[in-house]
Amino acid sequence: MGKDILRNLRKDFLVEFRSRFALNVSASFAAIVTIAISLTAGGVPFPANVQAIILWIIIFFSAMNGLSHIFVREEDQGTALFLRTAVDVDSVFVSKFIFNQAFMAVILAVVTPLYLFFLQVRVVHAAHFIFSIAAGGFSMAAATTILAAMVAKAGGKGSLFTIISFPILLPVLWISVSSTSAALNAAPPAGGSLLFLLAFSGFISVISFLLFRFIWLED
Repeated sequence: MGKDILRNLRKDFLVEFRSRFALNVSASFAAIVTIAISLTAGGVPFPANVQAIILWIIIFFSAMNGLSHIFVREEDQGTALFLRTAVDVDSVFVSKFIFNQAFMAVILAVVTPLYLFFLQVRVVHAAHFIFSIAAGGFSMAAATTILAAMVAKAGGKGSLFTIISFPILLPVLWISVSSTSAALNAAPPAGGSLLFLLAFSGFISVISFLLFRFIWLED
């Protein structure tokens, strides 16, 4: 299983590195929207809760442009059948899960500095802010991996993926906004929101791992 996971990861990263389609689309969207909001605001600072909401809206739609691509690409290129017959199901899920987590980490690394710089956001509690962004991004990627497989099997594209992902991710976005907003305020932030995000990530990852076989092998 370990060798299959490493081979799949190597293949996925090489394909993405050569095309960089999903990453370029997501990064371009994030940069354009962030700069547009900055120009529209004209230097007027937003309240902390508004700053957090805008940040997670940008992260959400930037991620939606690429998180489904890992499975949709397999269907479009005709390699999904080979994976189903030649590679262990659990290895496929784990490799795609890791890839989506890495993709999400890159999106966060691009979006967050751009947002802080162009909108002149002042972070009061830096450690809590970093953990909030990381935990929210991890939860988002964990929840959408199996949804991406469902969309690919249904022959859907990014728009369908965004529609079915939003209700699932609504609790994650809500808690992430609350936790991020707390990191931008002077009052000491509570750690309950981070615990919720970690618990949600663990729960959804286990459920996705158990259900993936039935989705991936369905005719």
